[in-house]
Amino acid sequence: MNNLLMFCKQFRKDILNLTLQEMENKTGVPLKTISSFENGNSTNIKHLNLYYKLCNSKQKREQFIQGFDNAMDKDNNNDW
Repeated sequence: MNNLLMFCKQFRKDILNLTLQEMENKTGVPLKTISSFENGNSTNIKHLNLYYKLCNSKQKREQFIQGFDNAMDKDNNNDW
């Protein structure tokens, strides 16, 4: 799960170009909740939808899906 959470944090910063405060403003989800998710203190996977919904182009959605897939592969490989 760690790779997925790190991916979400980097995706927010590098692809969505959003700070935690900006993400809170756009989604209505408290900054502390987003930060907790990205730092592994909350593993509520419904937060993944926030990142996808903020993708304002097909290219960003595809990047999110590909990054999600890669992160899940890494996390699953570490579990075995």
